[in-house]
Amino acid sequence: MNYINNKNQIISNFLIFFTPISFLVGRVFIELSLFLFTIIALSQFKKWNKFILERSLIIILLSLFYLTVLLSTINNQEILSKVTDQNLVLKSFLNFRFILYIISVWFVLNETKINKNFINPLIFVYIFFLLDGYVQFFSGENLLGYTNSAGRITGIFEDEYIFGSYIQKALPIILILIFFSFEINTFKQKSYLFIILLLSTVIIFLSGDRAANILFLFFLILCTIYMSELRKIFLINFFISAVVIFFIISLGIGKNIQSLDKRYNPKSEFNAHSLKKENSSPLLKYIPNDHLGHYLVVKEMAKDNLYLGKGIKSFRFMCRGKLGNFYPVEGGVCSTHPHNYYLQSVSSSGLIGLFFLLSIFIYISFKMLLYFIDLFKKKSQHSLVILSTICVFVYFWPLIPTGNFFSNWISGFNCFALALFLFINSKFTNGKNE
Repeated sequence: MNYINNKNQIISNFLIFFTPISFLVGRVFIELSLFLFTIIALSQFKKWNKFILERSLIIILLSLFYLTVLLSTINNQEILSKVTDQNLVLKSFLNFRFILYIISVWFVLNETKINKNFINPLIFVYIFFLLDGYVQFFSGENLLGYTNSAGRITGIFEDEYIFGSYIQKALPIILILIFFSFEINTFKQKSYLFIILLLSTVIIFLSGDRAANILFLFFLILCTIYMSELRKIFLINFFISAVVIFFIISLGIGKNIQSLDKRYNPKSEFNAHSLKKENSSPLLKYIPNDHLGHYLVVKEMAKDNLYLGKGIKSFRFMCRGKLGNFYPVEGGVCSTHPHNYYLQSVSSSGLIGLFFLLSIFIYISFKMLLYFIDLFKKKSQHSLVILSTICVFVYFWPLIPTGNFFSNWISGFNCFALALFLFINSKFTNGKNE
């Protein structure tokens, strides 16, 4: 029996620490990793009573959101079937697997004794990933021979511009796992933390991924404010990273250097064209044309069914499906999705779906406010509670372009982050599940 328990512990630890790496390998491995969590959880179904009886508000809200998307898709099935050959009702129904994934990861975390020996391979792979990005920036191609022909770092992702997005999403999770693996405020923990922060901060800026940079910087600022015991490390990281970036730009080092001016300089030809608007209000002046165009299309779609939306992937297929653009509007821009979680929720599930998804963010925001008040009361929360809350808060931040909420890449990150948040809160917050 001990052998079986030990074997299960090894498998569980491997899955927990492998999952952040699976996002580097491919979408199949993401699904496989989360599916294996589910197999382990279902094999111990008799222990699920605490996760069923002590329900989480977040799980309920997310379930209701997916239910609204499904109902909207069914309601619009007749028109959706004309614009695409995909079975969107089945696609919408399969979203519920992410609820099962969240509960399963939470369950496995609760049943697993974290083995700190598994953190070292994760850190090694992550640092190797970062160094591979540096090689591509300075030489023009990474260790696999992938070039940055468009002037942006892609690293192992080859022709997908998600290098910065991976860092922004993976780093908070990796930091949480480091906190699991080492005692708080030890030299080893601080050393790992500083090295990873410094390498990540510099290369994510050099990647040219603006949205990821903003969210990453936002994450670091919040950690600096809320995590007083590690504030010096975050401040030192800010200073050294700024100095390193300044010298790289000043000396003009790297094959990617010219694209940085194109991406970050508001007066560059690229940004001037992107931001050019006639008769724009001051509020909309600095919003890129594409993102404003997505909003205009969603606004037009909402007129058809404000409360329930048009169903999953409706933005894509009703904008440029087999029957052409259903919502032509001046300044409107079609794409695969609206590049914002909350705009996407309006198009796929209307105001009802938006209410459920936005409620998750409001719930997390309320917790952030309480923790901020605690700072003035000198009442400290466990570092893992703070870190996991900041992670989810930044993940669901509404005022920024995002990826496709329904993709398994984005949903996989959201699932794992939410499961960590729920587990940590159930463990460290008065012994109760959130």
